[in-house]
Amino acid sequence: MAKPIPKWVMIRYSALYRELKTKQFTREEAKKALDKYNLNKNDKLTNVFFSDLSNMGWIEFKQDTKDKRKKIYKLINPEKAVLELKDEGKL
Repeated sequence: MAKPIPKWVMIRYSALYRELKTKQFTREEAKKALDKYNLNKNDKLTNVFFSDLSNMGWIEFKQDTKDKRKKIYKLINPEKAVLELKDEGKL
């Protein structure tokens, strides 16, 4: 279930969604998308961003079948996430 996310996370989520929608992507592809909006200034912040998105239910991931050290990500549709917030009484 999705939980409310901080504004700084929502801004980055929005940039990723504009570029990648709900297709699968790698961290490298995400970094390129965030670079396009000048939102990828710090690798540690990017790590926190992905962690927060995952912990709050706004992104799914699985291990890359070719390289077990890497993950493949997929954003949750924003409409679905907002409806889950409403259903949980968080709005």
